[in-house]
Amino acid sequence: MTMKHWIAKLDDFLKISERDILTHAGSISHEEALSQVRAEYEKHRQAHLNDASPVERHFLQAAKEVQKLAGHRKRGKKKGELQ
Repeated sequence: MTMKHWIAKLDDFLKISERDILTHAGSISHEEALSQVRAEYEKHRQAHLNDASPVERHFLQAAKEVQKLAGHRKRGKKKGELQ
């Protein structure tokens, strides 16, 4: 199968899927696209700047579990009993 055949197959698949087929190079330059992407990324980065990392979230969850266990032990003690 040649590249021409693959292009035709892909175009047929996109038509069946009711997708638009790009027939031109686009309407904005590479530099404009990069500028837009960088601006969107910066907005996303600023919005999530103070989010906890996965490690921090895991640590906080573990700390809650330890506190919960410590609370159960204290309530489970009877008068004069050692643990």
